[in-house]
Parts: sequence; C-alpha cells; structure tokens
Amino acid sequence: MTVPDPLVSLATSPTDPSAVIGVKDGRDDGVHVVLFSGGRGSSVLSQQLIRHPRVKLTIAINGYDDGASTGEVRRFLGDCLGPSDFRKNASRLATELQTADPELVALLDLRLPVGCSNAQGIEAIHVMTGRSDAFSSDWLARLASKVGKLKEADRRPFALALNLFETELGRSAYGFDFSDCALGNIVFAGCFLAVGRHFNTAVAEYCALLALPNGIILNVTDGSNACLVALDDQNHLLATEEEIVGGTQRHRISDFFLLDRVPTRSEQDDLSTASPDVIRGFIEQRTVSPAVNPDLLDRIADADVIIYAPGTQYSSLFPSYVAPGLGEAIGRNLTAIKVLITNLREDAETAEISAVDLMERAVYYLKERNTRPIPTPCLITHYLLNDREHGVDDKPYVPLGRLESLEDPRLVRIGNYEVGSSGYHDASKVLTPFIEAALREEERTRIAVWLLDSQSLNTVTQTILEAHRGGLARLPFEITVFYRDRETLPASFSAALPFGVHNVDAGGVSESDAFLRTIGSGAFDYVILFDSSGMYRGEDIINLASFLTNRRFDAVWGSRRLSVADIRESYKLRYHHNVMLGAISYVGSHLLSLAYLARYGRYVSDTLSSARAVRSTLLLSAGLDLKHPSFNQQLLSRLLADRAELIETPVQFFPLAPAKARRTTVWGGLRSLLTAFRKRSAKPVAEASPPPPSTRGAA
Repeated sequence: MTVPDPLVSLATSPTDPSAVIGVKDGRDDGVHVVLFSGGRGSSVLSQQLIRHPRVKLTIAINGYDDGASTGEVRRFLGDCLGPSDFRKNASRLATELQTADPELVALLDLRLPVGCSNAQGIEAIHVMTGRSDAFSSDWLARLASKVGKLKEADRRPFALALNLFETELGRSAYGFDFSDCALGNIVFAGCFLAVGRHFNTAVAEYCALLALPNGIILNVTDGSNACLVALDDQNHLLATEEEIVGGTQRHRISDFFLLDRVPTRSEQDDLSTASPDVIRGFIEQRTVSPAVNPDLLDRIADADVIIYAPGTQYSSLFPSYVAPGLGEAIGRNLTAIKVLITNLREDAETAEISAVDLMERAVYYLKERNTRPIPTPCLITHYLLNDREHGVDDKPYVPLGRLESLEDPRLVRIGNYEVGSSGYHDASKVLTPFIEAALREEERTRIAVWLLDSQSLNTVTQTILEAHRGGLARLPFEITVFYRDRETLPASFSAALPFGVHNVDAGGVSESDAFLRTIGSGAFDYVILFDSSGMYRGEDIINLASFLTNRRFDAVWGSRRLSVADIRESYKLRYHHNVMLGAISYVGSHLLSLAYLARYGRYVSDTLSSARAVRSTLLLSAGLDLKHPSFNQQLLSRLLADRAELIETPVQFFPLAPAKARRTTVWGGLRSLLTAFRKRSAKPVAEASPPPPSTRGAA
C-alpha cells in the first residue's frame, strides 16, 4: 500500500534520531522490548516496562476492536481500524512518561454523555474548537472549562483534528452516534482523515499529539481494514469482535477469521441457521490477510525481549499473531528472550480452556495455523503459567492443564504471578528476571587478568604475547592485564596491544594491597589469577575466560592433572633423583583432593593450580593474602564453603627446574591439608578505593 503524504501535520513528531525506538543503525544502550498487547490486559506490564530507565519499549497492537464508540468510528469512516486500544495505550504511556499535559490526556479519555444527540455532539465539537461560548447544557459548560485549561500548543492540533471530523460529518450520509463516545476516538478519526485515510500514519499522528516517542506504539499490520469474526465449538458465527469478547454466556472459540467487512444483519440472520459448510464457504469467500507492518518487523529484528502479554486472546492477541510473515520474523531473531504469559482468569471467550491450551493455540497461530515449519523454541523461549488452585467470586482461574504433555519442561515456569487476588499480574515478578537477563547479555563482562610470580619482564611479555596470539582480544569481554615489576614494559609495546596493560608496582605497597585497591574498585566482574613464571602457557588465559561467557560460573579452576602427559613430565623433571619424594608428592596431591571431597563433597583434581578465574566479589569477600603460602587452599575452601559454582578445565604445564620454581614442601602439604578442613568465615569486602596513584605503564 502506498502511504500518501499527510494533508496536514497535526503535531510535530520527534525528529531527534535518539527518540526513535528500536533503530538498528546507531542503536543506543538499553534493552529493546516488543510487547504484544491488547487494551487494558497488559497495562501493569507496560507500566513496569516504561518506568525502567534502560528499557526501549514498542507496544504492538491490532485494530480489530469494534465495540462501543470505536465500532461507531469504524462504521462512520468505513475503512478504518479501531482506535480505542491505541488511544488507551497512548494515554497510559503519556501519563507514565509525563510527555503530555494531564489535562489533555484526561480530555482525550473523556466520554460524551450516554444519549448525547447528533446536535449536542456537534455543539461539543464547537466548544472544543473554541467556536462556541454558549452552552445548552451543564455538561457542555464543564467541557468548555476543561478545554480552557489546555495550553495553546495542545489545543491547536486537537482542534484541527476535530474540524476535519466535522467536515467529514457534513459530507456523510450516515451520521454519527455521539452517545458515550470517547473524545479521543473522534480526535483519532480526525487524524485518520488528515493523513489521507492511512491508519498507521494516523497512529503516529495521534501519539505525536501526546509527544510520545516515534514508534513506541505500532499497529501489527500495514493498516488495511479487516473485521474479526469467529466460530464457536458449535459452529455458530460470532459476527463481531464485540460479540466474541463481550458475550453474556461463556463459550469456546474453535477459530477466528479476518473478513473484508462486517457481515450485514441479513447475512448474520441467514448464517444463524445455515449448515457448517455454508458458513465456512462464506468465511472463505471474504477472508483477507493484511500484511505485517514493516516498522514492526524492524523492531522485532532488533528486540532483546519479546513478550506475548495476557489478555482477551481470541479478540486481541491471537489475531495479531497470524499476520503473514510475523512468526517467521520472530523466529529469525535467534537471540531474543521470548516470553508468553498466560491468563490468570477465564474470559467469556476462553471458557474451560487451560494454560497449556493457550500455549498451544499461540504457537498454532504464530506458525500461521501450522502452515510454517518454524521450530517452536524460535517463537517462544519461556512460558509463564499461573498456579492458583481456587478462584474468587464467580470468575474462575485458568487451570494449568495437561502439564505431562509438555514436550520440553525447560521452557515452562510455574508460579503464583498474581498480586494478591487482584486479577492482575505482578509485573515485577513476571518481567524482572527477563529484563535483568537481557541487561546482563547487553553488558560486556569485565575481566582483570592478574599475572603472578613473574620471573622478569620477559616472562610477563611472553605470557601476554601467548594470550594475544591465542585470541584474547577476540573474546566478548573487556579485559585488562595487570602485572607487578620494578620495571615497566615499553610504552610502545603496551600501546600496540588491543587491551589495557598496567604495572601495579606501587613503591612501598604490597601486591595484596595493590590487588585489593585495584579490584576492590568494582570495575571488574571476574579476576583471572595466572602464574606468569613460565610454567603455564598464556593461551590458557583464553581457556579460563571462555567459560565466563556463561555467568552462572563463579570460578574456573585450571587443572594440570587433567592433562596426564603434562603431569608425568612434571614428576619426571622434579623427582627423577628422588623417587620417595615423588611418591609422597603424588599421594599428597591426591590426599588434598580427597580432603576437599570429604569436607565439601566436591573432588577438585588439582588443588594447587596457579591458573584460575574467580568472580571478583567472592574473591574479595574471602579477604585473602595473595602471597600467603596456603592462598590456594584458603581460596578453594572459601569457594566450596560458599557453594560457588566451580568448573575445572585442563591447562598445559611446563615444569621449571627446582632451583627456579617455588615447590610445595611436605610441611606445606600438611598445612594445606589442615587448611582444607579448617572452618572459614567470610570477611566483609573492604570499602572500594581507587587504584594506587603510582600505578605505572597504563596503555
């Protein structure tokens, strides 16, 4: 469909690129969320999301609503989708974001009196556009008072939309029923006329009246007109969206359809007694498939989190999912978290339907009625099912359903997600885990590599070069390397490296103090403690760091024993002149491992390793001295006592001659064994302080 140039601009839309939500090029920081919503059903979710300072929200809505005054707008204009859900969401967002004068929001949500005549409706338009100061009733006088409180900048576009609506009213042969009509719906109709009867542009114009960011509310489709009908399980035609959602009797929906127009009263009467084949034939003849909104496709491709909200499923949500190509677009975004939140309580349209049924139907429609071979986990990664046994009043809760039929229980979260017995979801409980997960994914993990036991600048350089050649800079982390030496690496060498390198030799300050002052600043998520004497290859820094892409791990422990050839070569070099010492060392190392198994229930094959990565908060809380002879055992004991998530990985080992390497003595081994069994209490983390001012050699 060609989008016509607007006939007139009702309001100035934000032009700053930073105001555009979800743009891929030049994307700003934050979590981009697409929320599939209806009118009020997801209000608590949208309010929670819009309040989050780092969430960039897009609300996706369809316009198939045809009840009350929105239905009258559709009937009057003839080719317009329903504005009410867009109006309600715009008012809610403008209130939360404080983008518009509260008086303007209240006026747009104001409804004309029940029984308002055509003449009174036109008089109300004149009052609101400032063309009348004589009032035939008290409510018109009150309306004039409300309009008088508007700022001129708000009143001008507001009045222009109403004037356009009145002009159309004068040309129409059908008239307009103003009874109980929301003023915002009339204003929306004026926006629709102003932009050449293009619905999606009218949505943007209406949102601009409230100074909302461009694209924060989007129609799911291209704006083509379509009317929602459904069949119940008895093959009775429910000829309008209002009839589907507002039925006085509970019923089950077998399917819904989008038609090119609302069935006439005569057609509805004929179809009420027709056979199922005749009804199906009528539906097939008039079915349309509006194209998906390309702006929404862009938001979906850029999304970090996609949320399928609860609400009236068959009237508000499922019809959004069947837009051709929508499910495939969602499926192509393989990195987004995609959460389906099932309803708390039954609606008239979902009588006797379970949460599992809602899950299956959502997937069915997202696959365009199972006509697209999209793997289900590409569409929904998490299902949230409310677990509440008993309902209140006369509105029962949605039962869980056939949980044993679920193919993959990893996707399902079951819990009490309601605020008391309010009928509303606890937005914080529902959303916070997923938003925080997306924020963690967005933030790059910060890692400090602390090189210990260096023999010289040459061994430090060799370790750094091995790590660099192994691809340290290609890891998805922010990495800084620290070493300690009386001399500093040449500035030209440090500057050529793609990561920071710092000498922490601050005269008169111990290495442990320098470590605490640097790491205690809170600038790093993990610390890799790595021996740079020459016994370990720098490439294993990458090996240790690679496990930190999964932030569930608190520590990664390098093991020499997992590399059988390396440990044999080590024993051959160190003990070939003294078999007895070699045997004692061999047995002693295994005794240490068994000690940890007995004490903490965890077997660690190499408790004396000098290659390990540890979450910085755990490392600091242990309050350890890097130079203490039993540092490793103290650290390992603290990690296992705190039930830290630890993984062991093999590292290469090159034994140095006994004269060059610090060895564990028999007494040292016994002390380590005692340390393993000693009960340790965590020490509080010292208050963070900046790195020492004499830190040298910053790249």
